[in-house]
Amino acid sequence: MELDQVMDEIRHSGVRVVIITGKGSNFCAGGDLQVETIPMERPEDDWGLKGEYGEIVTWWMNDYFHLISQRACIKLENLPQPVIAAVNGIAVGVGLELAISCDLRIATTKVRFAELAVPAGFMSEWSAPRVLPQLIGQTRASEMILTGRMVYAEEALSWGLVNKIVEPEALMDEAMKMAGAMASYPNVGLKYAKETLRLYQHLNRSEENTRVELERVLEITRNKDCAEGLNAFLSKRAPMYHPNNPVRRPGKEAK
Repeated sequence: MELDQVMDEIRHSGVRVVIITGKGSNFCAGGDLQVETIPMERPEDDWGLKGEYGEIVTWWMNDYFHLISQRACIKLENLPQPVIAAVNGIAVGVGLELAISCDLRIATTKVRFAELAVPAGFMSEWSAPRVLPQLIGQTRASEMILTGRMVYAEEALSWGLVNKIVEPEALMDEAMKMAGAMASYPNVGLKYAKETLRLYQHLNRSEENTRVELERVLEITRNKDCAEGLNAFLSKRAPMYHPNNPVRRPGKEAK
């Protein structure tokens, strides 16, 4: 939610170029899996609600969390200012999606990119299914999303996932150098150049596609395999998935 609000503040500020980086040694190690697992498994008695009403409240909590997160990535893409991701260390899950939502990416030699949603019983969402194929091609994007394959610095550079790799101690200096160069250019030309680039990139994004993506994410959160995968990941154990687990929707019996 904080990122969503910050995007609004930046949009209406006098900032010319934006740099996003991680605090500490990593860019972003993904979303808070505790937020994902607790609402899915919390007993209805905790809500003081029973049956269908309890399901609807649980569904709404997941709906709200994912809607805010999805909206933050879209706002990041749509900022009028160029955005540089200075990627330090691990960028997995949400971290990967935030990085590829930026216009340019500078990474350190220690960087690791991965989309671990599917191996954890979830699904890749937000920017990854749409933007990754545009950056690195359908074949490589499919491998990252469907297998959870880790991509390291040199490979990320050769694939076009990042623009440049540098030593960790040089990351912010390089990002500031790139930002400074762009900030010296005429504002209107810079703004319209980004708008045009994003216009062509967004041809395959519609409100309908965004809605369907969110609906599928929410359906998966009602599947027992999703909770099992996320809890297994948190517990550092092998998950025990159940073949043909049905998807449950709020107020409907599983088929």
